[in-house]
Amino acid sequence: MITVGTAAFILLILLIVIGVPIGLSLMAVGIGGLAIVGSISTAMTQTTLAFWSEGTKFVLISIPFYILMGNLIYHTGIARNMFRAAAYWLSWMPGGLAVAAVFACAGFGAVSGSSTATARTMGAIIIPEMRRYGYGMPMSTGVLSASGTLGILIPPSIIMIFYGLMTETSIGALFVAGVIPGLMIAVIFAAIIMLIVRVDPKQGGHQIDIPSLGERVRALLGVLPVLGLFAMLLGGLYMGIFTPTEGSVIGVFAVLALGSLQRSLNIEAIRASLTDAALMSTMLFVIIVGGTLFTRFLVQTGFIEAITGAMLAMDLGYFQFILAVTLLFLVLGCVLDVFGMLILTVPILFPIAMALGIDPVWFGIYVIIVAEIGLVTPPLGVNVYVIKTVAQDVPLSRIFLGCMPFVAGMLGFIALLAVFPQIALFLVN
Repeated sequence: MITVGTAAFILLILLIVIGVPIGLSLMAVGIGGLAIVGSISTAMTQTTLAFWSEGTKFVLISIPFYILMGNLIYHTGIARNMFRAAAYWLSWMPGGLAVAAVFACAGFGAVSGSSTATARTMGAIIIPEMRRYGYGMPMSTGVLSASGTLGILIPPSIIMIFYGLMTETSIGALFVAGVIPGLMIAVIFAAIIMLIVRVDPKQGGHQIDIPSLGERVRALLGVLPVLGLFAMLLGGLYMGIFTPTEGSVIGVFAVLALGSLQRSLNIEAIRASLTDAALMSTMLFVIIVGGTLFTRFLVQTGFIEAITGAMLAMDLGYFQFILAVTLLFLVLGCVLDVFGMLILTVPILFPIAMALGIDPVWFGIYVIIVAEIGLVTPPLGVNVYVIKTVAQDVPLSRIFLGCMPFVAGMLGFIALLAVFPQIALFLVN
């Protein structure tokens, strides 16, 4: 049975590598495997139960609403206002526009919940401005690729909901736990930019004219609605006023009201936002159901139990386990996206983490940060390909090279997080 599970695991990775959508790959291998170890009737029964059990989870409603909220915010034009405000206030620093890009991405990530959406939206706005002021393209594209990853760490985050559903961990606690790590990584990125510019001043372009205080204050007022929305969502979750699902609905209505007041949303924008949210939610639902079926199949083969037992028998300590998982994710990030990495690893690693006494919320934040690195490492760094569509004349190799200092920064933060877990758990506790 364990051999069957191993073969299925390898087959799944091969299907994903050759381009079969991960949700369909999971369902095909899961249903096929359940039919092999049981019968076709058993496989069909398990499939029906998986669709019902996963589809009736109340928290699942939040996914389309958070995606819709991010899409609506994109169409309001607030993203451009956020970068303008950040640039006005941070342009005095070495590499000021790049530093502003980091915090603008963090701000947009706080209301979009998606890494690729953050990279795509902010890249289209910021890359032309950085060209205009003579910034080096390796650093510029690297900054946007890496900063886009903040979209899945700073709440609300679709991947946090995904992890919470897989492990039955409090999504509200995950949202709160992501705030401090997200802000700290943004500060680390800013420090890396200033170091790069000090070593190679050509990468920092030439300084923009610092606007007057009045202009800076007006630019700041333009982003107050987003800051207010983020504070409302996080504050409501932190104080227990509403659940993550209720917060997603409140957020959508708040953005609709804001768009109506600013007259920045029309019917076409709303229709496009709804369509994208529906498609993305369907894709995620297929991945969730496929992951459930695949995990149930692996459990029946004894594969998960065998792997878990083998790793526990190795008697890995806390730091050895964290190092091993980090290396595993760095390898998987070369061929899988974030959802693929979590689906394949969390069912196996989560029980081991719990056996080692690791907090499930902390483990979720750690796994998400490690998975973020896979978004900017070759050859399948999704964010890099997104930025490539904006900076078409920049070779992929140069974009990946520009990401490396920020990858080093994230690895350094992971080490810090492992030594000081309260960085993630302070607000939760």
